[in-house]
Amino acid sequence: MNKLFVNPSRRHAYHFLQCLLLCLLVPLSGALSATDHAQPYLIGRGMSDITGPSYGVQMWGFGREDQLTEGLHIRQRSRAFVVAQADDPTKRLVFVSADLGSIEHHITLSVIDKLQMLYGDAYTIKNVILSATHTHAGPGGYWHSRSDLGLEGGFYPQHFTAIVEGITASIISAHEDLQVGSIYVGKGHITGAGANRSVSAYLENPQVERDNYAENTPTEMTLMKFVDDTGDIGMVNWYALHPTAMNYYNRLISGDHKGYASLKMEQLRGTNYRSKNDFVAAFAQADPGDVTPNTNLDNTGPGATDVETTQIMGDRQLQMALQLFNNANEALVGPIETHQIYVDLSEYAVDSRFTQTGPQRTCPSAYGYSFAGGSTEDGGGHFLFKEGMTDQSVFLDLLIGWLTGAPKSTESVKNCQAPKPILFETGSGDPSLQSQIRSITIARIGQLVILAMPTEITTMSGRRLRDTVMKQLGDWAQHIVLAGYSNGYAGYITTPEEYLLQQYEGGHTLHGQWTLPAYQQIASYLASVLETGAVVELTASYDDWRGKSTETTLKSDSSNRLPSGTQYGDPLPLHKREYEKGEIIIADFWSTNPSNHYVTGNNYMVVEVKTQDGWDIIATDSDWNTTIRWRIENSAAIAQLSWEIPLEAASGDYRLRHNTTTSKSTNLSGISRNFTIKSSAMIK
Repeated sequence: MNKLFVNPSRRHAYHFLQCLLLCLLVPLSGALSATDHAQPYLIGRGMSDITGPSYGVQMWGFGREDQLTEGLHIRQRSRAFVVAQADDPTKRLVFVSADLGSIEHHITLSVIDKLQMLYGDAYTIKNVILSATHTHAGPGGYWHSRSDLGLEGGFYPQHFTAIVEGITASIISAHEDLQVGSIYVGKGHITGAGANRSVSAYLENPQVERDNYAENTPTEMTLMKFVDDTGDIGMVNWYALHPTAMNYYNRLISGDHKGYASLKMEQLRGTNYRSKNDFVAAFAQADPGDVTPNTNLDNTGPGATDVETTQIMGDRQLQMALQLFNNANEALVGPIETHQIYVDLSEYAVDSRFTQTGPQRTCPSAYGYSFAGGSTEDGGGHFLFKEGMTDQSVFLDLLIGWLTGAPKSTESVKNCQAPKPILFETGSGDPSLQSQIRSITIARIGQLVILAMPTEITTMSGRRLRDTVMKQLGDWAQHIVLAGYSNGYAGYITTPEEYLLQQYEGGHTLHGQWTLPAYQQIASYLASVLETGAVVELTASYDDWRGKSTETTLKSDSSNRLPSGTQYGDPLPLHKREYEKGEIIIADFWSTNPSNHYVTGNNYMVVEVKTQDGWDIIATDSDWNTTIRWRIENSAAIAQLSWEIPLEAASGDYRLRHNTTTSKSTNLSGISRNFTIKSSAMIK
């Protein structure tokens, strides 16, 4: 075998195990059906840093021009898993969960391009799923914009390239890690981890349908556990919860509650983010379209602060993941199959068996007024707009056109999108302001099915999609997960009933009232292909926009002048020299704008403790109890490092180190004065 299939360092062991396992299975083949034929998998995991520009870039998700990055709480990472059939490694699947707001489809295309340069056709659009966790606490600027409407916050090619390279690196690591192993699945329900933020819309769904469910949100977590001959190597789970715990007042980069949960589980398993053998824990996103972590339904709660809410929601997912991981004993058994299709949703014909009201068509994409109004329960949006708006306003249309230069909406699209009053029409024109081509993937790993969608899916929409897929599949299909935010971003999916109310989710359902039935029709077709082994009939190709967008350079502050007698990295005086456990130590350093010479994979901050052998690192800017925040004073950049001293910290001498750069080839480091952490007995 060549490097396409398995790590060369494990080649001989692989051949031996494959032959042994296949020989053992031969006597059993008569008692097993074709779909139940027991076989091992090749499994591999990988992880890479994809942290975005930490200063001066508009953050993704809330659409606020004043929400610019100022620093870093926890790093963004790409977590990758590669799974292949041991007896036919050409049948494989890549699943990546990335701490991003969205996966623009050009990211997927560029990652595949890089993989194919190394591995040929082993990885294609058919078997690569890149899924975003949908954090709203990361920088934007990585969409290939076709307009100047400001919906994407500009396009920074440096940021886009860093994301592509980071995701690719994580997949390469997983590919090189491929080894014979087993996959186990577990499922469980979480209570108190989310609330429906659009109850009024949910109640528009038929009573008879709602009566089938005890909850108005998805509460089930599905987990896959990966085990090889060295032991447990990783896990991925899917759970539906919006990462909006870190609200729009936040300015620090964070993976929100899913990033927190991944970090904590990885640290529990000894991950140090420096080893190829690190345990990888992906808390992937599912269908949280109308599910908020802010359970007070006023952009707050259950924590006293957004950081506390993030931790609470992360811990609730973490505890269930640990329980499922420790108890997972159902092995996935069976083939790996993947199918993908591109569909033009600008005027897609939908059959009556999915609409229940006769044949219908989707619409060219458009945003509604309530999109600008935002979700009230997650803080709302522009003061001129609110949820539930269904009447077009001449005054607002004139104002929008004057402020943004947006083209006037057309009557045909207005009629198609009704009752949505159109804010921006983005699907008409040649070329359209947004691509109308959507990528949908269905995959099978044994008895588990993954439906990967480029959308935010509301609770009832997700239930209908799952039912649609499972009706097309045989008894072999025992589990199904929806992987939202995958291989693209196409707004929301609401049910036709929910759409009519035009809450925020309805205003952001881009292709009109029949969006969900259209996706059901597509999912049903893909499921039938998966079941029968037919070939997907291609109906559209993607309109690649790479190289056509207006590019913006990352913010450059050329006037970064230090006070006389100081150097980059020099520390400012500490407030005090002795601290108690549980206190927060803050240290300032003369620094540089981290976006000027943007890199990933570095550490801006290190906490060190003095030992007999020197200074040992005990925390970095990857840790939950550290933050780093930049500010500009008199044209000079200052980095403020903070560390919340753990209650279990040992008494002794400590120091903080700040790493910065003045160019991509010049790294500088500064060290604070030593400070002492005293034991409780020493503090009066």
